[in-house]
Amino acid sequence: KIANALARSCKAGITQEELANEVYFIAGHGNLKYTNDKLPSVCVNRRKLQELMQLSKPDLENVVFDKNPEFENVMSDHKGQEIHFMVNPQKFMQEVLKEVCRRRDQYGKTENKGSKKLKILVDFSSPNIAKEFHEGHLRSTVIGNSLCNLYQAAGHDVVRVNYLGDWGTQFGVLLSGYERFGDETLLESNALAHLSEVYVRANKEIKNDPTLTARASEINRHLEQGNQEYLKLWQKFREISISEYKKLYKMLGVEFDVYEGESMYYNKSSEVINRLEEKGCIERPDSTDLVLAVYQCPKTGSRREVVLQKQDGTSLYITRDIVGALERKKRYGMDALQYVVDQRQDGHFTNLLNLLNIMEPSQSWSKGVDFYRSFGQIEGLSTREGKVLLLRDIIEDLSNAMLESMQHHDHKYSKEDCDPAELQQRALTMAISHLIYTDLRSNHNRPYKWKAELENVRSWKRRKGNVIPVQYCHARLCQLLENSALELTVNPDVSMEHLISSDQTSVSALPLQLVSQIARLEEVIHEGVNQSQSYCIHHYIEHLVALIGKAYKNYIVNDKSLTLEEMEARYLLFFCARQTLSNALKLLGIPPMKKV
Repeated sequence: KIANALARSCKAGITQEELANEVYFIAGHGNLKYTNDKLPSVCVNRRKLQELMQLSKPDLENVVFDKNPEFENVMSDHKGQEIHFMVNPQKFMQEVLKEVCRRRDQYGKTENKGSKKLKILVDFSSPNIAKEFHEGHLRSTVIGNSLCNLYQAAGHDVVRVNYLGDWGTQFGVLLSGYERFGDETLLESNALAHLSEVYVRANKEIKNDPTLTARASEINRHLEQGNQEYLKLWQKFREISISEYKKLYKMLGVEFDVYEGESMYYNKSSEVINRLEEKGCIERPDSTDLVLAVYQCPKTGSRREVVLQKQDGTSLYITRDIVGALERKKRYGMDALQYVVDQRQDGHFTNLLNLLNIMEPSQSWSKGVDFYRSFGQIEGLSTREGKVLLLRDIIEDLSNAMLESMQHHDHKYSKEDCDPAELQQRALTMAISHLIYTDLRSNHNRPYKWKAELENVRSWKRRKGNVIPVQYCHARLCQLLENSALELTVNPDVSMEHLISSDQTSVSALPLQLVSQIARLEEVIHEGVNQSQSYCIHHYIEHLVALIGKAYKNYIVNDKSLTLEEMEARYLLFFCARQTLSNALKLLGIPPMKKV
């Protein structure tokens, strides 16, 4: 509408559609603000609008401040930096709610076309095979999944990749340990638990017996040389691991387009070394097979040395990552590659990006998103020493706590004829929802003290910002909308005058505030994409739920003193609120619950 109002005076020589897209962009994706409780406004940067229109400041003012039927009023802020296009609240609410009704599950999502649509490959989760899934894997999994959801909602094509740690020295350690401590019976009964125990035990033995380190390196070398006996064991452990991981991913609601592994790329390491040697970046410092990549850091100008091949001729993580990135570029034709990793790997991925830019300077590796989205270190973990909490144990513990609360005599479940299996499934869904919601509630960059966080999760009844009131809000709206006694249907054409009051009270402003929050979903999605962060969706949900709660209390639908049109208007408001809350929860990877 702003574009329509400005189109006749624009001197930039762009089409109406292009103008609308540009105005949308400089308005911060529909940034809604309030001049008061009755007039929402779209805020546009004056200087950027002036550049877009190719008008002088006086000419721009003559155009934008002209009386226009599309807007209640147009005014600048007191600093003159922004122009506020104030809209009619009834028209605004009508159009927002109609859009929600029209798009339903797709509401909030953008349909990008042409150059604005990117193909983004996201590499996340990435556990090491033959180890049980623990809380250290959870962060990369839920953050990566939520980012993929955001990128897709913003209209981009996304390829979800789980890049397994299935090669290298750590696997040599496992196989050397299995030679000494492995038990076929235990492997058959509980494979991952046994392999994790073997790995921990092997690392403890290595501290006391240096010969075991040499043995692990020797086995790793035999693997790369194609030793059939070790390859057979490696393949068996890999298949067992993926099978078990898929069960957990299904429980978490996470899917991948492809499973890859370091094993896919080790045999092309020499090609990387040869190409970097052509660029003058390779040094071989002694008579062994040790190979270094040497370059100047673009930011600091300092000399960087990166080991690409060990003295025994075997490949390294960085070398396999370079091969993987190059192969993915060929296979998927992606515009951007993003790794979701622990902050301790920042140096590794800085080297990876710099070396890729040296090898293929014309390629774009991170268009539109960060090359790597690092998250705060999880403190107090060590898989080598066995200092981890297994995810299946955490989920079981939290599910039992949820179930106990649901069955408490003060709650309606003790009086409701509820199938025990269904109640247990609800407890499981709530437990997983709470784990995800807790993890995504703050900036991903912050360190994560898991022991403290786990206590917070267990003591959910005393915590603010947990998922239980959010799921309860969604379930309560479902119950309201499915109440057959109301005999109401969704009517997007009902007049909004039944929700607009002339009373100057905080209660009278609730419907407009709620609809304004509903309207912000697309804006918040783009904010998350621009920052490669999910916590903005968490904050959005918290505000949305607070407004729903206030409106639900003060705008009762089944009120006999209301006319049919007034009830329909309230019913429509809560239908759209429920749909928006559902869509927002799915962005975080949380399934909205119809019953809690």
